[in-house]
Amino acid sequence: MSETANLTIKLPLELKERIKALAESNSVSMSAEIGARLERSLNEDSAPKEHVAADVDNQHTQEITEQPFTSSEVKKLRALLNTPSRKKSKKK
Repeated sequence: MSETANLTIKLPLELKERIKALAESNSVSMSAEIGARLERSLNEDSAPKEHVAADVDNQHTQEITEQPFTSSEVKKLRALLNTPSRKKSKKK
């Protein structure tokens, strides 16, 4: 059996009740539930994190990237931008 240590901590009552409910649903003691969650949390913190484009906004969505304009599209855009605007003047 592994060594254990006693630890007294102060928790908000709501958090204690959540832990108690989780422990009951997992059929373990509160101590076992807390220990397992701490262990999992500490293992996640020490693991190297890989940054994936989908995790940037933490909603697991991927960024949609557009392809650059082709040379013919650039020519068409330039032509549109260089044409003088035809404003209709209102005659009274």
